[in-house]
Amino acid sequence: MNIIIVFIFGILGGLSRFELSEHLPKIGGFPIATLLINLVGCYLFTFLIKNYLKATNAKARTILALGTGYIGTFTTFSSFMMDSDNLLVAHSYGLLALYVVLTVGGGLAMAALGMYHGRLAAAYPSAKVLEEEANEEREEAK
Repeated sequence: MNIIIVFIFGILGGLSRFELSEHLPKIGGFPIATLLINLVGCYLFTFLIKNYLKATNAKARTILALGTGYIGTFTTFSSFMMDSDNLLVAHSYGLLALYVVLTVGGGLAMAALGMYHGRLAAAYPSAKVLEEEANEEREEAK
C-alpha cells in the first residue's frame, strides 16, 4: 500500500513541478523555476513533515505521501545540477554563482522559516479545540 501512496503522490508532485517549470519564465537564462520550486519544497517539507504533521499525530502514510511522494518529486536536485551545468557551459559564471548561493542559502533559510512556522502552527490550538473549550464554558455558565 505504501508503494501505491508514494506512486500516486509522486505523480502529483512531478506534474506540479512540470507545470510550474512550463509557466515560470527563464530570465536571461537564469533557471528561476527550479530555484523557486526547490525553495518552496524546502519550506513545505520542514513546515509539514518535520513539524506540523508530527505534532498533530498525523498518520505515517500521510507523512509518507506528502514527504516522500509529493514534495520528494516536486523538488529536484537533478534539475538544479542540470541548470548549473547549463550555466557553466554557457560561461555564465556570475549567474552560476548566484544560482548556487541562492539555492543553497535560500534553501537553508526557507527550511528554517518552515521549521519556525511549523512549530507555531503545531503549538496553536486548532479551531476544534477552541470550539470545544467554548462549549465547555457555555455548559459551566448554565
